[in-house]
Amino acid sequence: MLNISNVTKTFNGLFEPVLKKINFLLQEGEFCTLIGANGSGKSTLLKIISGEYFADSGEVRRNGDVSQVVQDVNRGTIPSMTMLENIALSRMKKPRFAFYKRHKNEIMDGIRSLNIGLEKFVDQPLSVLSGGQRQAIATLMALTSGCKILLLDEHTSALDPKMQLLLMEYTAKFVRELGLTTLMITHNMEDAVKYGDRLIMMHRGQIVADIKGREKSALKIQFLLEMFHKFEDQSLVHDGEKNVH
Repeated sequence: MLNISNVTKTFNGLFEPVLKKINFLLQEGEFCTLIGANGSGKSTLLKIISGEYFADSGEVRRNGDVSQVVQDVNRGTIPSMTMLENIALSRMKKPRFAFYKRHKNEIMDGIRSLNIGLEKFVDQPLSVLSGGQRQAIATLMALTSGCKILLLDEHTSALDPKMQLLLMEYTAKFVRELGLTTLMITHNMEDAVKYGDRLIMMHRGQIVADIKGREKSALKIQFLLEMFHKFEDQSLVHDGEKNVH
């Protein structure tokens, strides 16, 4: 369960809050995609949920630990350490340096499940991998960390189309199987429609649409694009009126 109550966030130098009294509740195991234009507050919201930022006001209530995958492959992994060591560390609650030796077979099974041939690199530093390969490992680490809440901030956007599809299918499969409460930012409208059982659209720091249930199942990309452009057009008119006055 993830409960966001009246969360507001401002930054110095900006004319209006980045987040304006955000409210929503994700039930345990719910998979929600989060869309919106750049600057709408999506990443700031995830950083508040994860604890990286503090809200100016409001409350975030969680029923478990949080794991996170972000677009930047340099965050969340240690390139100088091996793949095996990185994955083992992601599963430790306390440092125990013999952990990865005892659990190597289980970790190897997880690496094989990615189905992209990374097993041969298990004892190599992550720095030898491509950005896409490292992002796949970061996703595996987050999914198998034992945390109940998963935050994904455009975790496939820097990958080539083939790797995007593979990693997104892999993510969705594990989210379902493990029953993870998941909030995923994406700019890919196809992914927003295809994955998850709920969709939230943000605009200028506010939630402007919350689609779930049968409505989410029947959602079409064209309708989503029209809704997205409607709010962007309204913003242009609003900003133009402010400039006139």
